[in-house]
Amino acid sequence: NKAKNGGICVANHTSPLDAAILSYDNCYSMIGQRHGGFLGFAERVLDCTNEHIWFERGESRDRQMVVNRLTQHCSTDKNLPVLIFPEGTCINNTSVMMFKKGSFEID
Repeated sequence: NKAKNGGICVANHTSPLDAAILSYDNCYSMIGQRHGGFLGFAERVLDCTNEHIWFERGESRDRQMVVNRLTQHCSTDKNLPVLIFPEGTCINNTSVMMFKKGSFEID
């Protein structure tokens, strides 16, 4: 059940290492909140390797930008699959979170 190019891979977000673990056997484009500090540095490094979608959670205009970029990215099988953690936060296996609807609002 490997993700195919131009597709979307949905996974639970239980650890900050989830993306690295899932990338062990497949390359992905990432979608996620823009961070500062070390995670922000890692995002900037990832941007040098592939097209990723980063957003500011507090910016309402970013929601439509994400939908547009995700739709465009998935329109061709030449792009890597997009890895999405729809809970919107890392839960560390302490509970089940409701998925955020934004990641599922594409045609």
